[in-house]
Amino acid sequence: GATTQSYKAYSQHSYGAHFAEVAVDCDTGEIRMRRMLAVMGAGRILNAKTARSQIIGGMTWGIGAALMEQAVLDRRYGHFVNHDLAEYHVPINGDVPEMEVVFLEDHDDKANPLGAKGLGELGVCGAGAAIANAIYNATGVRVREFPITLDKLLPALPVIAL
Repeated sequence: GATTQSYKAYSQHSYGAHFAEVAVDCDTGEIRMRRMLAVMGAGRILNAKTARSQIIGGMTWGIGAALMEQAVLDRRYGHFVNHDLAEYHVPINGDVPEMEVVFLEDHDDKANPLGAKGLGELGVCGAGAAIANAIYNATGVRVREFPITLDKLLPALPVIAL
């Protein structure tokens, strides 16, 4: 049908960009999120409130992946050492900054009769990379392995003479 032809002839993908601002303590290497912005193009947004919530959830997930979430495996016995939420750190209210989501006016008449496309994981895709880039911009240190923790960042921070 017409929809199958559209899928073959046109790109049907949602797209977006993430932006993050962080503060990094130059003495301790402590990272604090300041604000985040996501700008998304996903066709016609049918429910702005739930779509925004979906993206904010993904951005929060990106904070966790970039800065704290890490499964620690005991290589001797093959089980996870941090197997509960007391030891596996996830973002809480104090870790999540001001977040803004902007949806582009984008009615895609090739996607489907409604002009809507999916959001899915678009909120998390790129969020962690934006955080890593913000840390690099703040410190000049490029960490290429998540989570970006003090043991990876602190040794590479420049020494500031007093």
